[in-house]
Amino acid sequence: MASSAVIFLDKALLGLAAKPLMADLHLSKAEFGSLGSAAYLLFGVTCLIAGFLSERISPCWILLVCGLLWAAGQVPALFAVSGAAIYASRVMVGAAEGPAQPLAHMAAYSWFPNERRGLPAALITCGAAIGKLALAPVLTLVILHFGRRAGFLSVGLLALTWSVVWFFTGRLGPYADKAATGRAHEKTSDPQEEEKRAVRDSVPWRRILLNGTFLGALAAYFTQGALAAVVFTWLPSYFEDGLGFSAATSGSLFGLPSAMAIVALLSVGPITDRLLRRGFSSRFVRGVFGGSCLVAAGLILTLLHWVTSPVVAVALLMLGYGLSTTVQAVANPAVAEIAPAARRGGALGVLTALGTSAGIISPMFTGWLLDRSATEQQGYTDAFLVFGVLVAFGGLCFALLVNPERDARRSLG
Repeated sequence: MASSAVIFLDKALLGLAAKPLMADLHLSKAEFGSLGSAAYLLFGVTCLIAGFLSERISPCWILLVCGLLWAAGQVPALFAVSGAAIYASRVMVGAAEGPAQPLAHMAAYSWFPNERRGLPAALITCGAAIGKLALAPVLTLVILHFGRRAGFLSVGLLALTWSVVWFFTGRLGPYADKAATGRAHEKTSDPQEEEKRAVRDSVPWRRILLNGTFLGALAAYFTQGALAAVVFTWLPSYFEDGLGFSAATSGSLFGLPSAMAIVALLSVGPITDRLLRRGFSSRFVRGVFGGSCLVAAGLILTLLHWVTSPVVAVALLMLGYGLSTTVQAVANPAVAEIAPAARRGGALGVLTALGTSAGIISPMFTGWLLDRSATEQQGYTDAFLVFGVLVAFGGLCFALLVNPERDARRSLG
């Protein structure tokens, strides 16, 4: 949860420093959008690498290395006098952030059985919301009073602090696969059980990745990831340039959609767990219910295209974006359900890598729209219309395709 807070505060940092960065470095909106996209350039690659490494190395150690690289990646931005230095910083930090989310889920799931993983999945994502809600206003004041460099320094120190704490506290729980802890499997007294476990752990990747559950989760993850990248990069500027709020107020408002995300996540996560314990199918609980939440979120966001009231626009953003984050509470547990423990880190890594790759395009595309729109307001609302439709489509795919019980039988036997 704390790792998510650090990561997503870093993602928010670029959006909060947008105006001084564009002014100091003489960047167009499309050029600034490319800085937002830079963080996702190697995000998926390192996510895949770390996901497969987690089959042999404890995710706790990999997360520690990531935390140290989050801190080190801020250094080029501290001394940047050109867009190229900021770009290099974002690429480095994004590469380190890529593996963090699937590995955090993997570590958290090691403490819970399948029917109780909705809440921890929700809490991990709540960390991101808390980071924006509680820390973004503080970071805004730091940037306004001490400059953009102080913002990068603050996030770097926070990442370093997290790394020290994680070194002393990070552990895997009793539901972890032994391979993921760096130890060999313990032999059981039952040869048949040992043979079954060996078969499950050697399931071909095509069975895990080429089925309705994984592909539906990927569609939802990809479309919500595109929206999230736009929100992190452009939301403070939308509040300031599109809705007319001051820079300080925009920084404070930046956390409001995350407040709704906390409410949505802490509602959907426990609800899905409770329904599963009562005997409802994962197909209904995680697939149909989870996909419906995402469809509703996308349709709400499309309404921004026709809204001119700043108060109503902020309210719609809170509701739409907050509801869209519930994909984390259903997609990750659904994929974890169809993958054997030894393959779980890799499966979650592939999901995150491919899903978040949308962030390579979406901030840059939004900047392109803004440079070509008649007004700032129109550019932003056009973007929310596009990404709202995408999110609704992703939710529909999720609801129609996800069936963990069926796909677990096919992949695990």
